[in-house]
Amino acid sequence: MEEKGSMLLKVVSIIMMVGGIIGAVGSLIYTIVIAAGTAFLSTPEAQEALANNPNNKYVGPVMGLLWVGTILLIAGSVFEIIAGAKGKKNWNNPAMAQTLLVFGIICAVLSVLGNIFFATGGAGVQVISIITGLVLPVLYIIGTVQLKNQA
Repeated sequence: MEEKGSMLLKVVSIIMMVGGIIGAVGSLIYTIVIAAGTAFLSTPEAQEALANNPNNKYVGPVMGLLWVGTILLIAGSVFEIIAGAKGKKNWNNPAMAQTLLVFGIICAVLSVLGNIFFATGGAGVQVISIITGLVLPVLYIIGTVQLKNQA
């Protein structure tokens, strides 16, 4: 007898766990780079250079956007890891489909928001961030719908 469940959910959950870990490492690197930039901007040399630059009023808001984007991407990575683990464990449990669906939606929303803040802050959006942060949650959501339909 074939075991019911969503094979898509199972496979995507495993990939999301790996993507979440990669995202967490990338977010840690972003955090270090942004912290170094923030530290540099507080040096007397940088302050003097900023004082002579008419665009210096944008530095604070841009750094703020990058910090918010980083926090959102860290949260998204954590949710991806948790969602992946829950999906892997419950890929054949239709009773958990609604909970898994919520995790997939949260992952997608955090990814979109994080990428918007990064793009707005001038850091750009990386393709790997979009793939692991948006495409995988969408596939995860499709898998949870398949699982829900088995109930």
